[in-house]
Amino acid sequence: MSSPIALARALPPSSPPIEWGDNALTAPTTPGKRLPVVDKNRVDPQVLKAAEGMEAMFLDYLMKVMRQTVPKNDMDLESPATHIYTSMLDSEVAQKAARAGGVGLADQIVAYLESQRYTLPRGTSVPVQTDDPDRRTGGTHEGQPNRN
Repeated sequence: MSSPIALARALPPSSPPIEWGDNALTAPTTPGKRLPVVDKNRVDPQVLKAAEGMEAMFLDYLMKVMRQTVPKNDMDLESPATHIYTSMLDSEVAQKAARAGGVGLADQIVAYLESQRYTLPRGTSVPVQTDDPDRRTGGTHEGQPNRN
């Protein structure tokens, strides 16, 4: 009886090698390179603020989880007060980092929203029909006659 390896089909031909350059993180196939660069002057400031807020929340959570990985010992001055202080410090550092450019997550969020047309150009508004009864009541039917 022949061995299973001898009966195995030949491997498919390999694809041409990818030129990674010096660093795989800077290769053109990195997802961050797929999104177009967005002119922040043409983006709604509220979108920029929301994207920075998302990045700040991510960085805050990242710092919180990283701090939990530090081993505890008896010499640490752990108390509820120091825990609150370090939590507040981490939040402030995360907010300042996000405003200063952060790790680029806010830019990625804005670029994605712009590429998917989730945002409107600055100064553009969507017309609202005021004759729609749902719009006047904020989407509820309070004060409206029964539709049934």
